[in-house]
Amino acid sequence: KMSDDSLQRSNRHHAFFSKTAIFRLLSRVIMIMLISFRVSNASTVSLNSRFSSTINRRGLRRKVVGDNMDRRRTFHHSLFMYFCTPIRETTILFRRCKPKVSLPIQNRIPFHSPPTLLRFHSQNEDDGSPVINELLLQQIPPKITVQHALQKSLKILEEKSIPEPEESVLHLLSHALNLSWENGYRQLREILSLSVRSSTISENAMSPIQQLSNQCLSKDERDAYISLLERRMQHEPLQYIIGKWDFHFLTGLKIKKPMLCPRPETEELVELVLAEVGNLLRDWKEKRKMRILDVGCGTGAIGIAIANKYPAAVQVVALDVLPEAVDLSNDNAEQFLSRYSAHGDSKLGVKSIYEAMLCSATHFTNNTTNTSRDLSKKKCKMNFDIVVSNPPYIPLKDMIDLSSDVVEYESYEALCGGVDGLNVIRDIVHRLPEWTFSSSLRAKHCWMEVDESHPRHLARWLSPGSVEARRCGVEYVESYTDFCGRDRFVKLRVS
Repeated sequence: KMSDDSLQRSNRHHAFFSKTAIFRLLSRVIMIMLISFRVSNASTVSLNSRFSSTINRRGLRRKVVGDNMDRRRTFHHSLFMYFCTPIRETTILFRRCKPKVSLPIQNRIPFHSPPTLLRFHSQNEDDGSPVINELLLQQIPPKITVQHALQKSLKILEEKSIPEPEESVLHLLSHALNLSWENGYRQLREILSLSVRSSTISENAMSPIQQLSNQCLSKDERDAYISLLERRMQHEPLQYIIGKWDFHFLTGLKIKKPMLCPRPETEELVELVLAEVGNLLRDWKEKRKMRILDVGCGTGAIGIAIANKYPAAVQVVALDVLPEAVDLSNDNAEQFLSRYSAHGDSKLGVKSIYEAMLCSATHFTNNTTNTSRDLSKKKCKMNFDIVVSNPPYIPLKDMIDLSSDVVEYESYEALCGGVDGLNVIRDIVHRLPEWTFSSSLRAKHCWMEVDESHPRHLARWLSPGSVEARRCGVEYVESYTDFCGRDRFVKLRVS
């Protein structure tokens, strides 16, 4: 038994260390709250950015989780571990452990600056050769079935906080297995839903879905799938990995880096333009086709979608400053519009319906100062009835808020619209009267996708009857919201 003096010394010992641990715990809580607040404010993805809304794949709409969100999640995990250590120490002391029991100092996690996001690298730092990640090799062994490959890879992407893990594994495995673009995604989704209800699908089942589920990946298919997963784990957009995507009624539109990946809100812009084209065609009395100008075509998605709807009634001319975008747009036009070439000039083929040219909005003019490659030796008919554009419109200050899967892969020139995001939009406004000069329509309109801060600026600048509106020859009509309720589209009228 302990003497009274020893017991008092022991109690004083417990009281001293209990107060010390509690003080250390409270100090860490305060420090965590302050630092977490600053990091959260610094890394929150801005809702004003054009890519913080949703991605749409075959009718599915989901929130985008950017790289900044992953960084916050990783940092907060470290804060949680740092927070738990003094709690554990305090718990030990409150249990009145023996005085000889030392605190678990070796288990403490020291405070560090916010850790960088751990990623899987697809290139060797020494020779640049492809590196197959050991984790993927272990989790996706040879002779693995389609069902188990889906389950394993989905778990890996979820643990690594990769955005849209389920959609990623479905698209990537469908691509690795060379399944049809129209049906492969749906078949794998059905397999994944079946695997949730049952860990193993009976091998005696004879349906095509169940046979595909029990099919083993070949060596080439497994290697291809692991390679695709590595790229996705570096946050490379699915559209670039697969090389195609759906847009409007265009199934399998070709996508290449660095052109912007088509977004669902741009499909809404197409619907607005198609509604006006339909209204105009009901009273169309001209012998010529309706001419539409697409400024900043990128993949050609907007102009081709419009021409695909009215191939016999419209002719689309598209502009872009990137040679890769012009080539890709013409390739996509050949893919989707070649079957309609009989509706146009047989000598021109698809070009009678759609043609993309290398030129900026500033240089698309018949003035002698024009120096663009495609227009330097010929004049273009400036009788466009409708102008449509999805120009670079992100303000410079918002570029830092974009996630790495956007800024590291997609074209900076196609994203940033200058300090206020209106650089290219101003060029379009100033050229509109020339572009539509020879049109026989009384009301010639321009439709644009813009940043949600732009409609009020354009409304002030081009207010009907104002000095600036009369000088430019363009008036602001109205704005339209996207499916997220943001002011995303504007309609201008050439006066």
